[in-house]
Amino acid sequence: MQYLLAFTLPAFALAACDGLLEVQNEQQILEQDLDQEAALPPVVNGVAGDWALMYTGAINIIGLVSFELIHTGSFPSWRSVETGLMDRTSNGNGVYNNLSRAIWVADDAARRIDEAFGGGGGMVEPAQVRTWGGLAKIMMGDNFCEGTLDGGPAMPPAEFYRLADQDFTEAMSLASSAGAPDWAMRAQAGRARARLMLGDYAGAMSDAKAIQAGYRFEAVYSQNSGRENNSVASLTRTLTRREAGVHPTFYDDPRFIADPRTSFIDRGPNETGPDPTRKYVEQEKYKLRDSPIPISTWQEARLMEAEAELNIGSAERAVELINELRAFVSLDPYEGEVSHAAVMAQIMYERSAELWLQGHRLNDLRRTNDPSLAGRGVCFEIGIDEWESNPNLGGS
Repeated sequence: MQYLLAFTLPAFALAACDGLLEVQNEQQILEQDLDQEAALPPVVNGVAGDWALMYTGAINIIGLVSFELIHTGSFPSWRSVETGLMDRTSNGNGVYNNLSRAIWVADDAARRIDEAFGGGGGMVEPAQVRTWGGLAKIMMGDNFCEGTLDGGPAMPPAEFYRLADQDFTEAMSLASSAGAPDWAMRAQAGRARARLMLGDYAGAMSDAKAIQAGYRFEAVYSQNSGRENNSVASLTRTLTRREAGVHPTFYDDPRFIADPRTSFIDRGPNETGPDPTRKYVEQEKYKLRDSPIPISTWQEARLMEAEAELNIGSAERAVELINELRAFVSLDPYEGEVSHAAVMAQIMYERSAELWLQGHRLNDLRRTNDPSLAGRGVCFEIGIDEWESNPNLGGS
């Protein structure tokens, strides 16, 4: 079962194809023009497109600061962020701007639909935009020390997780009323993640258990334009640009070498990128600029369930869930200690492989106090653009 998102299309452009060569006066699209049922698909596509653009760009930067990728190219700012520079002038600024936009357009679309259609009961579109909004808020909570909403005051990550939980809960209800079980499941997978990050293990376990085997929700990219490209593939592949390669944390570890979930090509010590001093190892997870990127999967749900089991249930059951995933990719079962520390370490390994290059790793390192982050930044600061323009922060 595969769930896909549509990409942004120019709103109303296709309606003008007749008489393509005719000269006509431009007409302004008014806000009320968007408050029509015919306008909902392009509005939703715009929300999805802004989210997907944010996601692929964030994966590159998060990969660099969390030891998934190593800079092998010619971007000085990438070399800096790789060292753990995460202040407001770093590459986190661009991620923050795209993330703030993704949140704003989703929340604004939800507001517009509520006002124009009386809450949107029986329609799938409000469930969709609330799901995108929740997913964006989770990304903010995972990767930034604090964030803002629509020029407001700074809020801690926990507040973004709580708001995401609300978005997903509302999306589940709306999707169910609209007869859209696929979107209800996408929202429930998101809510499981928000609740896990809030330490609500019972809620996370309940939601994760509801995610069916085979579930997969992906962001779809295309070759059409830079905005629509999978920029992870664009910037980490020999075919396009070797700006970053697989980090030695992965290519020097026998576990990752043997794990099909972290597929890469190691051509030896003399293979470099544009920087001739650094070894380049090519990731194989996203081969082309139109390769899809997973957003949530049944495998992630089983790992969330395992973590919840470990904390409030049975460590033995957590190991069973781990081994279910390992068997799926033909790996030997985990047969180590069944202590809390040992099983948690294995869960973190499974997450590092299963969710590789999906924007999870920095948060996993931070929330487990991984020693690899000692002496480095552990989360990005609010971007400089927001800091200087927001009167609640450094602006005036």
